Amino acid sequence: MKANAGHTATFGAQRSVLTTLPEQIAEHIYSAIIAGEYQPGERIREEALAESYGVSRGPVREALRILERDSVVRVLANKGAHVTKLSSKEVNDIFEIRMVLGGAMVRRLATADHALILNFAPRVEALERLAAEADGGAAYVAASVELALDMAQASGNERLADILRSLARQSWRYTRVSLASAERRQQSARHWRTLFDALVAGRAEEAGRAMEKLVDDSRNEAIQQLESAGT
Repeated sequence: MKANAGHTATFGAQRSVLTTLPEQIAEHIYSAIIAGEYQPGERIREEALAESYGVSRGPVREALRILERDSVVRVLANKGAHVTKLSSKEVNDIFEIRMVLGGAMVRRLATADHALILNFAPRVEALERLAAEADGGAAYVAASVELALDMAQASGNERLADILRSLARQSWRYTRVSLASAERRQQSARHWRTLFDALVAGRAEEAGRAMEKLVDDSRNEAIQQLESAGT
């Protein structure tokens, strides 16, 4: 059983008016997937999760449907839910869409209020510190993805932000693979610095190109790793 019993005691405290029980369960399952507790192609058992979370199978089933919507899992008739296992082409396609939309998002953000842009300065500095840490991989990936999504939200186009959020969920495992080395994280942090400085200066095209380069580097590294593994 992958979920641990500690989840049961915390659900009541975590609930809020902003999320339903299935959404909370979906987040727990998703966190387990990106942490590597479930491998690509592995089955996720409803019964075990329901027991672990102290709920009926209904909310767990709905949680898996939520994750299926974001292509994190696939639910097959008579076979249950399995973690998606993406091919190199599928990973390439997702990152390509992220690259195009991410560039557009940043160009839009460059026209936002200057004070709003400056609010991201501590986040970029935090990325630079994490990139310098030999064991900061997981924290760096989380901080980088969350910064991109918060910038998308700040750009003012909520539909674009929602699409980028879904794409980030689909590709998080592969983003993590692409940033596994300290060298790659340092390279990524340099792109973030270039991007942020361009935003502050109002250079929309330069900022857009920096985001595209950031995503493209992750795409190339992820695909190289997948192909090396024979996927």
